Amino acid sequence: MYLFAYDGVRVSGGNQVPVAGAGYEVYDGRGGVSAVFSGGENGEIVRNVHLSGSYTVNADCTGTATYPDANQHYDQFIAPDGSMFTFVQTDPGYMASAPELRTTARRVGG
Repeated sequence: MYLFAYDGVRVSGGNQVPVAGAGYEVYDGRGGVSAVFSGGENGEIVRNVHLSGSYTVNADCTGTATYPDANQHYDQFIAPDGSMFTFVQTDPGYMASAPELRTTARRVGG
């Protein structure tokens, strides 16, 4: 499980529309990823959206993640020990990037 928070812009014509979000992703070790996030684009908010997708990791610690239902694509740059990575959205018109930090599997207070 990795936690993230990002902000950026979507470029539409001559306009720059703000985008931001936060959530977590769970990578299954077999090429599948699921995410839950809340965020917004130009003030329009979505909450607790669940997505599933796929990912790849290459020997040089680069990778990709794709969420087909949301038509979102990302390049990833992964720390060799898997403790964190950074991503950049690669869809035309979007400029968003952030780090993701691995979390513990233990629940707090339970």
